[in-house]
Amino acid sequence: MKKVGGVVFVCLLFSLLSSAQFITNGPAIGGVTETSARMYLATGDRSVIGIELSTDSNFTNTLPYLVTTEAKNFFMTVADINGLQSNTKYYYRFKKGEHTDTITGHFRTFPKVGTKGSYTFVAGSCQETENMKVFDVIPEHDPWFMLHTGDYTYPDYQIRPDYSADYPTVALSYRKRYDEKQMKQMLHTVPIDYIYDDNDYVGGSGGRYNKNDFRSKLKGKVSHEFVVDSFPAFWRRNVIKGYIEFFPGYEMADTSEGIYHSFKFANAEFFFVDRCSARPHPNAYSFKWNEKKKRWYFDPPEDQVLFGKKQMDWLKEGLKNSDADWKFIVSGVPFNMACRELIDKGMKIQNLHAKGYSGFHMATGFANYFAGYPAEQNDFMQFLKDNDIKDVIVISGDTHHNVMDDGENAGLPELNASGLSVSGTELAYYLKLMGKWLFLYNLKKDVWNQGGNGIGNKNFKNAFGKIDIVGDKFVRLSIVDEDNEVISSFVVEHSSK
Repeated sequence: MKKVGGVVFVCLLFSLLSSAQFITNGPAIGGVTETSARMYLATGDRSVIGIELSTDSNFTNTLPYLVTTEAKNFFMTVADINGLQSNTKYYYRFKKGEHTDTITGHFRTFPKVGTKGSYTFVAGSCQETENMKVFDVIPEHDPWFMLHTGDYTYPDYQIRPDYSADYPTVALSYRKRYDEKQMKQMLHTVPIDYIYDDNDYVGGSGGRYNKNDFRSKLKGKVSHEFVVDSFPAFWRRNVIKGYIEFFPGYEMADTSEGIYHSFKFANAEFFFVDRCSARPHPNAYSFKWNEKKKRWYFDPPEDQVLFGKKQMDWLKEGLKNSDADWKFIVSGVPFNMACRELIDKGMKIQNLHAKGYSGFHMATGFANYFAGYPAEQNDFMQFLKDNDIKDVIVISGDTHHNVMDDGENAGLPELNASGLSVSGTELAYYLKLMGKWLFLYNLKKDVWNQGGNGIGNKNFKNAFGKIDIVGDKFVRLSIVDEDNEVISSFVVEHSSK
């Protein structure tokens, strides 16, 4: 028996020695096309890593790729994987010398562009708490990929407010993103594309040159004051560089302007817009103080833009030239034109306050969204009309709740999925109550008519957006909570139907 036990021990020891975990961060798959993909991974020291891909889980025949992690890049790398077959599931594993890492995963290359079929993908934003249950549920829907619309952790406070001032800290922020509980397991099998929002850019409501905040005195004589906090230009360059080097994304249109980009998938095309990197003026630029009336007024000048001319020209041209059945605009913030109603009503009750918040908070918050830039938004909507561009759907984030509109209020059908891992998703519920009690508006009728957290229900669980494309017939937009229950769902029919 001792001899047998010794043999078993030696075999077990050999197995442990030949299988190790030298991938210390990642992997994460992105930048997927019909014939290629990109993979992020990191190690603890300088390493030459072999990536092996196979169309079967036993790795009978493998496609080998070799990458090196270097100290100058903090032992992090993004590998380009080419020469793949379209619409094919690939398994992958890692080798370092004779040793095989215990981490494995898989992904699917995209169908050929133009292929009509039934496809599912997911979307979401805003993750800052320990509750990561949504990432256990998402793989159950077998999505082709995930669209992340920002605040993918909050490095401006989880690390430090000026984290983007030091490039090593920007690198650290990506290691933290890929090490989120549950999500890091999901990323082994679900490709991701991502656009940063404000808190994972340079800080809350950051633009091209500054961050924005305001102070309110809500006791005694109520008063509000805007605060504009400028930052050095190299902060912005650091976060753009970090995205390029540490995220497995798609080729960007113009990195001097931001990280906006697009990709094609089957009979759909996706346009990711960057609301942070090009905005020239602070939020305060849209608000005017009337000394005589002692009130603030929302009056955005014509040159107050969120995305900027270069980016908007790129978006317009892309939409105009797209021959996809479905065109998705993916944004860090809501497009919904009806949010202007919430800005105006917030200004109307700007000094009314409760529990540390006021109507002024409401107005300035929604003024950060596309509706707070009416000249740019109206010009864009007129462009769509003039060029008869249809079948455009918006996927957005930032708001810490999950809501939808069929386009009657929003201008375009929109799924705002913004509560992956947050402390509360009650925003719509409280906005609904306030609108009702003060006779200001009807939230479901006037703003988000297809429901969501707290609209027609009291489901305040974290949730994600699920999008189902069914050929050129319809797209179903759904909000699914962390317990895999559908909160709300509706269908957008194709204009040809």
